Amino acid sequence: MPGSAREVANAREEGVRFLFNRQPLSIEAGADDEVIGVTVVETRLGEPDANGRQNAVPIEGSESLLEADVVIIAFGFSPTLPAWLSEHGVEGRSNGRIVAGGKDRLPFQTAHPRLFAGGDAVRGADLVVTAVAEGRDAAASIVRLLAV
Repeated sequence: MPGSAREVANAREEGVRFLFNRQPLSIEAGADDEVIGVTVVETRLGEPDANGRQNAVPIEGSESLLEADVVIIAFGFSPTLPAWLSEHGVEGRSNGRIVAGGKDRLPFQTAHPRLFAGGDAVRGADLVVTAVAEGRDAAASIVRLLAV
């Protein structure tokens, strides 16, 4: 995924650890349906196609689990609200962005009281560090919600 040198440096300052040439395969859940991680496969660049573009090719047998207790799905620059979010009561705007925060809600809280959103999915294209900062602020709201 492209990013400016400044964005990469800022992300590293925020503690982001980059894992290149990985493709997510599935989100894994434990016995209590709690997220335990993401299964990924390592990739390599394949042969150029008719347009000269090299696509990622999975490396057989390289699957691994990246342990996590939270998975954040990044929509990119042109979000489309997935049906599964709508099915859980999350509201979307006509431009595909998620409605979060506002009256009677914690910062970054969606219409579903236990789902929070921020970054590009809410505000549109911005710097990765903005998304990281909003992720931290959303985490603070989650702590308030859980009264931890």
